[in-house]
Order: sequence, then C-alpha cells, then structure tokens
Amino acid sequence: TGPTGPTGATGADGVTGPTGPTGATGATGPTGPSGDDGEDGPTGPTGATGADGVTGPSGPTGATGADGVTGPTGPTGADGATGPTGPTGADGATGPTGPSGDDGEDGPTGPTGATGADGVTGPTGPTGATGADGVTGPTGPTGATGATGATSPTGATGPTGATGPTGATGPTGATGPTGATGPTGATGPEGLSAFGGLFNDTPQTINLGIGTTAQVPLPTAMPLSNTTTAANSITVAQAGVYEINYFSLVSVALGTTLTFAVRINGTNIPDTVISRVLSVGVGSTFSGSVIVSLNAGDVIDMAVSALIAVGVTLGSGVSATLTVKKIS
Repeated sequence: TGPTGPTGATGADGVTGPTGPTGATGATGPTGPSGDDGEDGPTGPTGATGADGVTGPSGPTGATGADGVTGPTGPTGADGATGPTGPTGADGATGPTGPSGDDGEDGPTGPTGATGADGVTGPTGPTGATGADGVTGPTGPTGATGATGATSPTGATGPTGATGPTGATGPTGATGPTGATGPTGATGPEGLSAFGGLFNDTPQTINLGIGTTAQVPLPTAMPLSNTTTAANSITVAQAGVYEINYFSLVSVALGTTLTFAVRINGTNIPDTVISRVLSVGVGSTFSGSVIVSLNAGDVIDMAVSALIAVGVTLGSGVSATLTVKKIS
C-alpha cells in the first residue's frame, strides 16, 4: 500500500437548520420532604484570625419525588445544510499502537529469475588417495578338456601260485564226568501266610459310662487270609508272631482323660495303652504299631474308656483302622 496523501482542507460549517417546536412540559412531580437538619459542628476556638470551624455533616437527602409525566416529543426539524469544514486542528498526541493484524496470506511465488552466467572454473584440486582394491571378479570358464591319450596295452597275467596242503584235524578230547547235583534249597515264602484288617468311615458317637470300656466300631473288612472278622474284631487262625497296626481319631463332648488300647481276648496289650487329656471338640489321634506273639483263635480289637460319662465322637472320613499280619 502506498503512503497516505495529505488531508484536504476542512469545508465551512453548513447553515444551522431551524429549531423544532418544543414539546409540552410534563407536570411537575410533588416535592419530596426536606431532610433533617444536620447537627451543628463544634465551635472552633477564637484566635487571631482563627480558622473556620469544621462544618457539620449534611443531613440525609430527602426522598426524591416521583417524576412527572413526560410530554410528547416534538417533531424533529430538517437537517441543516452542512457548513464548510473548519481548519484542521493541531495533531493530537499519537495514541498507542494497536495490536498487529493477522499475517496476510502468502502472495504467489514470483517467476524464476534468469540463470546467471557460469562462474570461472577453479583450479583442479589435489588427487585423492587411491581407493581400496575392488572385489575380485568371478573366475572365468574352465577351458575345454584336452583329447584323451591312447590306452597302453594290458600286460600279461602272471601264473597262479599253487595251493598249500590242508593240515590234519586234531583228535577230540574225552568228555569229563558230570558233577554230583547239589542239595535243593529251602522254598522261600510266597508272601504273608496270614493277614487281615478292619476300618471305620462312618461318623458316630460312642457313649461311655463312668469307668466303663467300649469297643471302637470297625464295621468294614479289608482283604483277609487265615483270619476272620466279627463284632469289630479280628480272629487269627495260625499261631505265630504278628505285627499289629492301629489308628483312631476321636473327639469328646466334655473335657476329660480318655484311655485307648489294643486288646488280645479283652486284655490290653501294654505297649498300646495311651491315656490323654482331651479338650472339648478337639480331635486327637491314637496310633502306633506293635509286634506280639499270638495263638490260633486269639481275638484282636480296640477299646476306649474315660473317668466320667462322656460321648466320644468318630468324625467323617476314615476315623479308625486295625490290621494284623503274620511275620513269622
């Protein structure tokens, strides 16, 4: 954009047009009540040309009366002719620079200028270092095979040598006498000759009286050989040395001392007697293993007793087992 040209002279003011008729004056509203007089300020001390006393505060202004009704506006007079423009006033102080406007869109790219003349060719630079040797090229094809030379004649076969004589077979030695047969060893055992077992897996309660003894229930039989079962007990059919294994998991309804034992024909086996103080509802395990000599017909069972009348509970799952097996 080019520079702004000088401002032209201001034209003369136009003639002022006639004043329109004045509208009717509205009724004047009532005058509001006068405010209370303010309190007199204190009288200042009389001095030589003493200062004026402080003027007391003005009383509150009375409420403004309601405005009277505004009369209708008279018709607007015709615009007067524009007077000549007056002389241009002196330039005022320059105001602050306004914010920069947004950047205008980029103009179209101008045409490419003509290519300048080639510059003078500079001096030739020094020769660079010799580059590394290039990769060796592939090996050329193999030349044609030369003609095969003539075959020499085969020489004569030499004579076969004579076969040597076979040596004579030596005589067979005499067979030695058969040794005497050793004595037959004793026949080994074919497993246990006697065994049996019982177990309980049914929840139930044994009700003991004071100082009484009761069998541990063992209603289910295990495999048996030379033994029989009846009334929660195992009867052996062969005399011999037996290993007895026993287990019982019980709890009591009252805290007391409970005594457990494995019996032979109703008599406790001393090595199996276990006495233990049990807390209410806390399970306790009685278990062990013992080796004893038994006679044919001996009856094996398990029993419990207590110092007071109490219920002894066998819980769910396998809660008691008794097994016997002959080991000698």
